[in-house]
Amino acid sequence: MFFQFLSLNSRVRALRGAMAAAAILGLASGDAQLAAQDPADTPLSLKRNLAIDGDFNETAFTPGSSLLAAPKKFGPWTVDLGNVGLHVGEFDTPDGLGNVIDLNGTRSGSLYQSISTVPGKKYTVRFLVSGNWNTNPDRPRAMSLRFGNEKVSWTLSRPAGWSKTNMQWQARSAEFTATATTTGVRFSSDSPGMPDGAVICRVDVRASTGVPGPLDSIPVPLPPNLAEYVQDREKAIALGKALFWDMQVGSDGKTACASCHWHAGADIRTQNTLNPGAPGSAFGPQSAESHQLRAKAISNFRGPNQVVKSEDYPFHRLQNPLQPGNYHGDPTPDNPVVSDTQEVTGSQGVTARNFLGIVEGSPVDAGVVRIDPIFQVHGANLRQVTGRNAPTTINAVFFDRSFWDGRANRYFNGVNEFGDLDPNAKVLRATASGDLESVRILLDNAALASQAVGPVNSSVEMSWLARSFPEVGRKMFALRPLALQKIASDDSVLGSYRHASGQGLDTMKASYAALIRAAFRPEWWSSKKITADGYTQMEANFSLYWGLALMMYQSTLVSDQAPIDHFARGNEQALSPQAKEGMKIFLGSGKCINCHGGPEFAGATVSKLRGVLGNGGLIEFMPMEKGIAYYDGGFYNIGVRPTHEDLGLGTKHPVFGPLSYSRQEQNGRNPDPVKSINPEARVTVDGAFKTPTLRNIELTGPYMHNGGMKSLEEVVQFYTRGADFFHANLNDLDPDVNGISELQGNPDGVAAVVEFMLHLTDPRVKYQAAPFDHPEIYLPNGHNIPVGSAATDKLLRLPETGATGGAPLKSFEHALRYGLILDGAPAGHADPVIDETASEEPAVAEPSLEEPALEESFVE
Repeated sequence: MFFQFLSLNSRVRALRGAMAAAAILGLASGDAQLAAQDPADTPLSLKRNLAIDGDFNETAFTPGSSLLAAPKKFGPWTVDLGNVGLHVGEFDTPDGLGNVIDLNGTRSGSLYQSISTVPGKKYTVRFLVSGNWNTNPDRPRAMSLRFGNEKVSWTLSRPAGWSKTNMQWQARSAEFTATATTTGVRFSSDSPGMPDGAVICRVDVRASTGVPGPLDSIPVPLPPNLAEYVQDREKAIALGKALFWDMQVGSDGKTACASCHWHAGADIRTQNTLNPGAPGSAFGPQSAESHQLRAKAISNFRGPNQVVKSEDYPFHRLQNPLQPGNYHGDPTPDNPVVSDTQEVTGSQGVTARNFLGIVEGSPVDAGVVRIDPIFQVHGANLRQVTGRNAPTTINAVFFDRSFWDGRANRYFNGVNEFGDLDPNAKVLRATASGDLESVRILLDNAALASQAVGPVNSSVEMSWLARSFPEVGRKMFALRPLALQKIASDDSVLGSYRHASGQGLDTMKASYAALIRAAFRPEWWSSKKITADGYTQMEANFSLYWGLALMMYQSTLVSDQAPIDHFARGNEQALSPQAKEGMKIFLGSGKCINCHGGPEFAGATVSKLRGVLGNGGLIEFMPMEKGIAYYDGGFYNIGVRPTHEDLGLGTKHPVFGPLSYSRQEQNGRNPDPVKSINPEARVTVDGAFKTPTLRNIELTGPYMHNGGMKSLEEVVQFYTRGADFFHANLNDLDPDVNGISELQGNPDGVAAVVEFMLHLTDPRVKYQAAPFDHPEIYLPNGHNIPVGSAATDKLLRLPETGATGGAPLKSFEHALRYGLILDGAPAGHADPVIDETASEEPAVAEPSLEEPALEESFVE
């Protein structure tokens, strides 16, 4: 977010000189050296706070009050009129960091700092302000900010409950255009003739954000200790690609990871893709209110197996989509809600069954039907649908955490998605003597591995209920990889392992066990011992191989050859004139870049939270739409749906506690070593979701975590009018979603922003070329449901592609309008040859295992 000026690193206080300045600017170490040598030459795209010592720490003053009279200098600041009071440790400050300046020492004063600027470029000055009302408590405090020759003034009154330990800081900002290469930033009191005036802290000056650099300027984050596990990365990538696309992994023998991530890493299927919505949280209803919400959502549900249509979207529709609704507090013009639904466009997974065991040599697991009260018609279970929209797997390697709610931990523990939150997650390591020891492992920068182990045994997405990873391993070791699917002879990864028939891999070259032995170090698979529950080490550790192999494969899915990358490298012709107009809005008044930042065009990325574009921590403290609060960087509540319908990042795991870094910090954990949050501090993470990447966005609809918008035009309209649930979500609402006045009533401007986003698509993604080529896959797209008979799948065939690519992918909007056509026919292809025990019989009241937590429907 643009307001990251509030999340300063406390360790900066110990720095001095030019390196201190560079650290405050938030540069990586190499860039810090550059700034120390020549700060004026540091690229604006790398700079952070241009005001040196914005928290007034660079002084030699002792705790207490010091009167600084003109022409006193302290650090980079100069008092040029009257006097000011420097208060060290006397006033409460956010995070307990930094000092404050009272602009009236004994009389009105002024202080300034000169910064290097670019003539004609816009800058924003932001700071926190309160007052010192120890004397004259009933008199307002006035102050002004000058940037060069421009001036903005404010007047403050004493808020109720003010004290030195309850300052009730307010955020203020002003935008200026530089006219010279050096510009003075000056804060002045406008309250003469009295002591104690306006008080400021946390001063931040930033250049308006320019075009992000090309994506290949960002290192692909992988675990620094990866070599302790993976000995052959190419083999690990091959293993990961095979597992990702193999339909045999699913309990029904038809469902792969790629079933929900087949189209530019996302899913644009159009039948049986609706979920009732409104679950309350990722781990199911946790209160009476959320149970009521769920019941209401189910009662309003249109039912399973619906074919979604263009006119169904957006799910929240206003009479005028380019104007704020009347719930924004402005009754004129009246802009009523025309329609609204809590439903979610998700991805269809498997039917509801209890797992009984694998059938060795068969892709279909043994299971007994479990009655599904929601996803069934005429007594026959249908495929269940996830409770959130499937995000793209392309460029997902850049995220610090994964899933919409961030529960896929940055640390991979080898077992589940919860990383270092789960102290009991352990894998087996072979000792030198061949024995097995249970060890706890953690690999950083491995959110993709944590994410990968979630869906496999989800009883909604890929598995009959209560299947385990060792059972998955035992099943897959007995099957030929991708045996049900064709592979292109020039597949960029799997071509050299292809079976002579063109179907699947040749086990003489690449069985799953052989790939594991080649990819991973022997201590993770070589023991001959059998575990107490009867598994080999290779079966018991299958979750370890699965997570790391899929992470390695997906780390190759980096789309860094879009037109925007060529433009960022200097090719002015890479963007159309309309796209350039849209880019100006995207970077400027639209404030899109504030959340979708960096070359990734995303939030919550490793590069921004703790990497080369790092701003000082995982947790930020900033002005929200209402007041100031802590929040997790890159996760925002933007008012797509009411907060209480889905708490997102704000939910708690029933065992491991809060998903949010901010709330973990409050509870005594220390995910962010530079932040400390009091238990009473305000945290705004409820209803917040990870900011997804906009790269290839034209191909990854439907949009938002609920899949409630079909087109980029609807997305831009949403931001133009402002949050749909502005007042309902006000306590947690992001400050940048209060509308884009430039676009209100301006469809041409909306079209320009859409045109810009079309230039974020890598043509290799669109044409399914390497590294985005893939095996053939059959995709369930709804059901045939003859009355009185069992439901059968309608299958679409996505043809295999090789390194040179194939047919261009279309958008979700195109699929709604013209039908979902993949290989020349819309539906009805023959089922791949698998064990027909997978066909769905009418549900009967068989004894049921414990019902799954609703977490299962939130794997996406």
